[in-house]
Amino acid sequence: MLDGSFRLIPMQEGDLDEVLALEQRSFNEPWSRKMFLGELHGNTFATNLVLRTGGAGFGEGVGAGALLGYIMFWVVFEELHLMNLAVLPEVRRRGLGTALVRHALMAAHGARMALLEVRASNTAALAMYRKLEFVQKSVRKGYYNHPREDAVIMMRELLEKGGHTMLSEDPAILDLVRKESPEFKALEESHQRLEHQLAELTQLHFLTPEEEQRKKRIQFDKLATKDKMAAIVRQFKQQRSLAAGPPS
Repeated sequence: MLDGSFRLIPMQEGDLDEVLALEQRSFNEPWSRKMFLGELHGNTFATNLVLRTGGAGFGEGVGAGALLGYIMFWVVFEELHLMNLAVLPEVRRRGLGTALVRHALMAAHGARMALLEVRASNTAALAMYRKLEFVQKSVRKGYYNHPREDAVIMMRELLEKGGHTMLSEDPAILDLVRKESPEFKALEESHQRLEHQLAELTQLHFLTPEEEQRKKRIQFDKLATKDKMAAIVRQFKQQRSLAAGPPS
């Protein structure tokens, strides 16, 4: 855990020069300033934090207030997605990355699943995530560039599955809701448009970091839309139950 010798605080635009420098040291395909700004100002699902030293510094030439790392994650209903994590090379293998991930897991109130992706060759990160009880879910072949490499998709269950965001109802019920709720019909059309946009991106053999970020946002917009649709169906069924009255 992080004690008083560290400061874990919200990332600000003024942090970006240091953050970008660490990003470029850490990744072969670093995020651009535009991508970071999009997370800071254009994503209500995002939590973006920087880890800095306290007043005493951290040794290794790392003075007071220095940037040690950062973590960026999204929480959308039942899912926590770890989007970006980096630790200063000079202070790696001291548990800071683990502490940042643990913080994200604890901060994701109500999330039932955590997901992330990592280069297949990043053995240190894979070992860290396994210690944190993540398991391999799948592999995306040739996902990364520079060099071309597979991505390992990892997940961890946080709570027992509840599935409240999943819309799985009798088709007859859905037909009734469509007739009685213009909002449901509009959401359904929006969901179909998002599916079309996602299919177009999926057809591309290689995605730039910006396209990959857009793909994730579309996936989360789909989840949010489906959750709203499910809420309308639940309300519709409750109203029908009340109208029917108590069983005789």
